[in-house]
Amino acid sequence: MIGFVRWLFTLIGGVLLGSGLVLHGHVALARYMREEVDNTFFLWRALGDATFVFQGGETRMALAMAEVPPEALTQSDRAAWVLVIVGALIAVTGPLLARGRRAAPAPAISKPKAK
Repeated sequence: MIGFVRWLFTLIGGVLLGSGLVLHGHVALARYMREEVDNTFFLWRALGDATFVFQGGETRMALAMAEVPPEALTQSDRAAWVLVIVGALIAVTGPLLARGRRAAPAPAISKPKAK
C-alpha cells in the first residue's frame, strides 16, 4: 500500500510541477508579445487592430495578448511559482515516505546433537 502512495505522491507532485512550469512559459510568452506590440510603430498597430480579422494567427495572438492587463500576468506568475514550489515539495516527499517494517525472520530451532 505504501508503494502506491509513494507513486501517487510522486505523480501528483510531477503534474503540479509541470503545470507550474507550463504556466511560467505562457506568462513569459505573453510578456514577450506585449513587448513586441508595444515596440511596433503606432500606425502599424492601429492598422493591425483595424484589420484584425484578416491578420495571421501570430499577429492576432500578439494583439490579443497586448490587451491582457499587467495585473493578470503578475497573478499568473505568482500562481505558477506556487504550483512549482508545492509540486516540488510533494514530488520530493513521495520517495521519502518510509517503507513498511518487515517482520524479522524467525530464529531457526536447533536440534541437540546426538552423542
